[in-house]
Amino acid sequence: MKYIALAFCLLIFSFSCSEKYDHVPEDQFVGVWELKGRKMFDGIRITIIKDNNRLKGKISKLNENKYVKLFSELDDVWVSEITRSSKYQFRLTEKKIGRELFSLYGLSSSVEFRVQFIDKNTIGLSSGSVDPTESTVIYKRIE
Repeated sequence: MKYIALAFCLLIFSFSCSEKYDHVPEDQFVGVWELKGRKMFDGIRITIIKDNNRLKGKISKLNENKYVKLFSELDDVWVSEITRSSKYQFRLTEKKIGRELFSLYGLSSSVEFRVQFIDKNTIGLSSGSVDPTESTVIYKRIE
């Protein structure tokens, strides 16, 4: 009887988790996204497209930050790569603003985030071991 109850609990648990961790198609990234949660980048819009089976994002609208305006232009590549790390998690690589200056000094010109869809129109980004669905740094779908 104890084993039946345990099996039943495991079955219920696996079904309740399966919806959250269902396979997310890569095409769900395609669209126009607004950056939120990083004061310097708030309001920047990125258009993500699929080109030659690779996802990449270009700046489609700048914000009013003076450094963003100084080091970025419309159509600059912002998201250089999105790769799958599991059925529902991805790695997203953003190019840094002023990357030319960073590379002159041998510093990294990009930053990598763990990414997960919070819902169909919100992507959570995180660094390290932080859960992307709990992050305040997000991409919010505009179109």
